[in-house]
Amino acid sequence: MAQTAPLTERKYFLPFVLVTSLFFLWSIGVNLNDVLIPHLKKAFDLSDFKSSLIQVAFFGGYFLAALPAGRLMEKIGYKKGILFGLVICATGTLLFLPAASSRTYGFFLFALFVMSCGQSFLEVGANPYVTVLGPSDSSERRLNLAQSFNAVGAALVPTLGAVFILSGIEYTPAQCLRRFRNKARPRAVHRYHRDFPPGGRADLFRALARSSGGNGS
Repeated sequence: MAQTAPLTERKYFLPFVLVTSLFFLWSIGVNLNDVLIPHLKKAFDLSDFKSSLIQVAFFGGYFLAALPAGRLMEKIGYKKGILFGLVICATGTLLFLPAASSRTYGFFLFALFVMSCGQSFLEVGANPYVTVLGPSDSSERRLNLAQSFNAVGAALVPTLGAVFILSGIEYTPAQCLRRFRNKARPRAVHRYHRDFPPGGRADLFRALARSSGGNGS
């Protein structure tokens, strides 16, 4: 009876675990769009067409980066290519911080596009790299095991989105306006005290009184 080849070798165990974790992580990135779309649609008051640009930006990055990623893997190898993809992916995720501060929808789309380009590099490099992390006879089993974590990530996305991203609280338009006024009022008071010190306020009030009195006459 022929002996079954081991899944991987001891020297490849850690690289195999790390690369397999990438399958889990990029699955979260892919499936998180379905969670974000309805909430971005509300936040930016988007039409159905504009909200569909989220998927266009994301999968457009996958499409446009795939061929350059393959060419790069041929030149620098799988490991360096995967690291390069991680840098691009991290850059895209960090771009969400200024995008959130500026509240610009186009900025969100650009950050999403950059992140998906990085994920495209990761997929192009990780899939063939898994097959060489051990005996050739068990390469299919390694690839199947690694790809199974795509399903695990997809199943966990709704829970992760609810816990770490979404508060679960939806405000009516009146509540949103009230929250905005409550935040804006302290800023206005601070600017008033900053721009008009006590002496300047008295001069301002006297000038306003004279102006109103002159208009009344």
